[in-house]
Amino acid sequence: MIVLLLRKLRAALIITAIWVLFWTPFAVGLDNIIADILFPEPRIDSPYTPVSVWAIWGALSGLAFAIVLALAERGRTVGSLSTARMLSWAAFGSALVPVVYWILTQPPAPGFGSIFWEMMLFTVGTSALLGIVCGIMTLAFMRIGSTH
Repeated sequence: MIVLLLRKLRAALIITAIWVLFWTPFAVGLDNIIADILFPEPRIDSPYTPVSVWAIWGALSGLAFAIVLALAERGRTVGSLSTARMLSWAAFGSALVPVVYWILTQPPAPGFGSIFWEMMLFTVGTSALLGIVCGIMTLAFMRIGSTH
């Protein structure tokens, strides 16, 4: 029982590490584009802020994906899942992070305008897109690892 739990924990940590490795470069590249659109000059921020924020977001998204995958696909290995199923769980798991964040920090109130919902949709969409990219990389690593 303990060995099985440790295996699942190890798998979740490996998936989280893979997601941080692939999430951060894509996200930092997107950050330059998104920041220019959403926050025009002048901005005061450190050049390291986007990297740390996106790395934390990637780690949380990878962990959310691992938890969703473990709950939904009990007993099946990642490498045995179809590509569409894997990417669906990746998008769903990574989209949960901004949804949970917004619920915990800014619960929707009746007076919220359309800009709130536009930002929410944009954030969830960005997270889901990056989740799909990381899901592809995770699937590739798992399938390569299972052939050796």
